[in-house]
Amino acid sequence: MASAVGTADEIVEALPSRGRDRLRRLGHLARQRPLGALGAVIIFILIVAALFGQDISAYGNTIVPGFAPHPAEQADPINKLQGPTWPDHIAGTDVIGRDLFSRIIFGARTAMIIGIAATGIGIAIGTLIGTVSAYGGGFVDLFIQRVSDSMQALPPLVLMMVLVTMMSPGIGTVVFVIVIFLVPGTQRVIRGTVLSIKEFTYIEAARSVGATAPRIVLRHIVPNIVAPIMVLATITIGGTILAEAALSFLALGANSAENPTWGFVLYEATQRGNLTRWPWLALTPGAAITLVVFAFNVFGDAIRDILDPRLRGTGAGA
Repeated sequence: MASAVGTADEIVEALPSRGRDRLRRLGHLARQRPLGALGAVIIFILIVAALFGQDISAYGNTIVPGFAPHPAEQADPINKLQGPTWPDHIAGTDVIGRDLFSRIIFGARTAMIIGIAATGIGIAIGTLIGTVSAYGGGFVDLFIQRVSDSMQALPPLVLMMVLVTMMSPGIGTVVFVIVIFLVPGTQRVIRGTVLSIKEFTYIEAARSVGATAPRIVLRHIVPNIVAPIMVLATITIGGTILAEAALSFLALGANSAENPTWGFVLYEATQRGNLTRWPWLALTPGAAITLVVFAFNVFGDAIRDILDPRLRGTGAGA
């Protein structure tokens, strides 16, 4: 143990001074917020699985082979419903002999694409609307908030099911539907932040010297809402992945034979009494969804604590 610690210290000392400072700072943050560090590790594993789990191809040629042990759609009826075995099927096989671990790895890319795309678009639109609403005030603010209230009063899952059914299921459709229900909540958070910032003294000073509204928003307000946006984005990705999994569980997501989604793998596990007789069919996709949502939530909490001056330097949060 002592030799391992000594080796780690030697590696740190061998780095340039700037690299050593960054590593020490990261180590300090990890010790302060271990749950946030755990979430970051899980997110890193998810990103690696999404990028390199399956083959990276261009123009029909494989550039980088994936590390998934089996193709997602490869059936093996002889070994169907096989429990976890090392090293062939570490998470077991499903009703037609497909490797569950490989299917989860393939589903990581779809989860990340939808999570990042829907969150990015939804928060960008919500930030624009919330900033305009808060800074404009008056009838504009009243109208936007009443529309937002109306949308938030609707049951989101039911409406998402209706919209996906009306359109053809796919990644683009799922992203579009999730964005619709992300914008109202996002704009409310941003609106509250902008309302508090616009009353600060330096905003009044900018107005007094004749600064235009666009200049005040772009130069003084937007830079001060970057931290809340980062925290909101980190936490929202987990919720977006969960929403996509819920739609896929209802067979309305972006599932395909080559790229199965976690929710659809879980849906297949619950069919025809499979869940009670072969529980590993549901444990693997359920654990993947749970861990990823947990990781983004605790990582977002840690980011909030680090960026919030009132919590910086304390042991609060994850």
